[in-house]
Amino acid sequence: MSYKYHPKPSVCPACDSDKILDIVYGYPAESLDKGAQQGKVILGGCVITGDDPQWQCSKCGTDFYRIKKD
Repeated sequence: MSYKYHPKPSVCPACDSDKILDIVYGYPAESLDKGAQQGKVILGGCVITGDDPQWQCSKCGTDFYRIKKD
């Protein structure tokens, strides 16, 4: 399931976890790879579609999309 938010949610509505992490796209630098291993960010891969989630709950995997402001 996915949700739309602006700004970043503080708690996951699916599991009540407060572990909502930024998803970073593109080829990761070494420091970013270490951050992912430490549970500080989620690596989203190199393919960007334009409709990609901005955040993800690290506990249950629920995706969160940023609401685009006009």
